[in-house]
This record gives sequence, structure tokens and C-alpha cells, in this order.
Amino acid sequence: MTPSYMNEQWFDLLQSRTEGQQRTQVARQLGISPATLSQVLNGSGLYGEGKASTARIADKVIHTFGRYPCPHLTDEAAGEQQVVTADQCRAYAHRAAPATPRDMKHWQACRQCPHKAASAPPLARAIQPRNKVIPIHTEAQ
Repeated sequence: MTPSYMNEQWFDLLQSRTEGQQRTQVARQLGISPATLSQVLNGSGLYGEGKASTARIADKVIHTFGRYPCPHLTDEAAGEQQVVTADQCRAYAHRAAPATPRDMKHWQACRQCPHKAASAPPLARAIQPRNKVIPIHTEAQ
């Protein structure tokens, strides 16, 4: 039986991005380990058993590889829908205020865009150090 997340849109996007690319590179782009990526793609391990949540990975996939229709660029193109990648959307919407009038108009439109929250950079997770293993030295007698 396949896990339910394999029928979700983000999973299709993830599969399409891994075709023809090394999984190590895709994992690096997502900020996850190659082992985690393989388990999610293969439906194995805790992900396949339904014991691990894929919410964080789904969020990373959408934020890294997603595409959004840009209302501002669509208006500029006389109504012909213009689609931008998540990276392009993020670059416009989450930058400092630009200096040129044309860029300022686009930036202001991004401030009101419904996709702004979805294209936000992923939240950085706090680094949690691993437990240090201290070797026990015994003296030979």
C-alpha cells in the first residue's frame, strides 16, 4: 500500500525535480539529507509507515520548486498569465524596497499578493547539537 502523501501535488513536483538529477543535489537544495529524500520518494522507513510527518518536507518542496501565477506581471502582459518560480517570486516579494519606479511598482504589488506568504523563505531551524560521546579510558593493569 502506498502512503497517502504520494498522491499529493508537492510529491509530484518532487518526483519531477529528481528525474535526471542526482538525489544528493536535490536533497542539498531542499536542506534535507539524501537518506530522508530517498525514504520519502520510495515510501519507506518511518515515512512509508506513516509514523513520520512529511509536512516539513512538503513545505520545503513547495518553497524551493513551486511556481506561482504573478498578478502584477499578468496585468503588465495584458492579461496573459505569467508564471514565476518560487525563487523569482521570493526575489521580488521579499527584498528591500527598490530604487527604480518600475521595480517599485512591482514590489508594491508583491506586498499585496496572495502568494507572498507561500513564497516566503523557509524558516531556519535551530541547530541542535548531537550528544557528544565521551570515550571511557580504562587503564590496563
